[in-house]
Order: sequence, then structure tokens, then C-alpha cells
Amino acid sequence: MKKFLLTLVSLFFLFTIGCQENSLIEPLTSEVAEKENFQEDTYLHGFIKLDGMLADPSRPFNCCLEIRGEIEYEHRIIYLDPDQPSSQYYVSLNLAIEAELLDPYSPTTTPWVINEISTDKIDVQPEQVQSLIKYFRVQGRDDTMFLVCKFIVTTDYVTLDGMWL
Repeated sequence: MKKFLLTLVSLFFLFTIGCQENSLIEPLTSEVAEKENFQEDTYLHGFIKLDGMLADPSRPFNCCLEIRGEIEYEHRIIYLDPDQPSSQYYVSLNLAIEAELLDPYSPTTTPWVINEISTDKIDVQPEQVQSLIKYFRVQGRDDTMFLVCKFIVTTDYVTLDGMWL
């Protein structure tokens, strides 16, 4: 009788352990909801207006050039394996710049053109900020001049943080 009672208690204990949910295999519901919300908006498209004065490094005495134009961007999150609980991804950033540099001191001078397209893959995680510096060649000049743009990239947006020649 003693062995029967011990066997019955052991079977009840094994049955209780076997019927519990295995939390190591199943993902937490808050993580799943956060991941689903994060995947909803993975594509952004917009324009950044370029309008201002930039210091001309090729001339002395703090001369400036005027810039007019825009940068079109496409910001897309690319998932490498969306089925993983902590999926890996990167931001694909396409930039297309169309701008002119004008000499305000010589209005008859033909404007210099900046017209380029670039694609970058940036490793960014949620709530993390990455900076991206791009060099765009100024066409039509005798010297080699670049428009340097510093962008701030996150999983939610892209902004122009600064530009110089």
C-alpha cells in the first residue's frame, strides 16, 4: 500500500509538471505585439528641401554660395528573418539629390549642378540613432568640390543634420 501511494503521488507530480506551459519555447505576448507594430510601417518616402547659404571653401574672405534644390529619399526596413523572435534587419536608404549652387555675387554665372543617386544599407536597431555622411560631387566646376551632407537615420525617420562644401 505504501508503494502504491508513493507511485500515485509521483504520477500526479509528473502529470502536473507535464501539463504546464513551456515559457521557454513560446514568445511573450508583449514582444510579439511590439514586433507586429514595428513591422506595420516599414517604408517612408519624402523630400528634404535645400535652401540656404554655404561657405565657399575655394574663396577667401568668407564668400558664400546659395544652394537650391531637394533630396528625395526612400527609407525602407528590410527584414532578413522576420520569423525570429528578435528579427534582424537593416535600413535601406535611397537618396536622389537635384540641386544648384549659385554665386550670389555674380548672378550671370551659370549655376553648378548637383545631381546624384545613392543607395546605402544601414544597421539600425529600434531607439538607436545612426549618422550617415554622404559626398555629392558638384558638376561644372574646374576644381573638385563636394557637397557634404550629414543625415540622422533611425528606424522611424531620416533627417538632414547639416551640410557644407
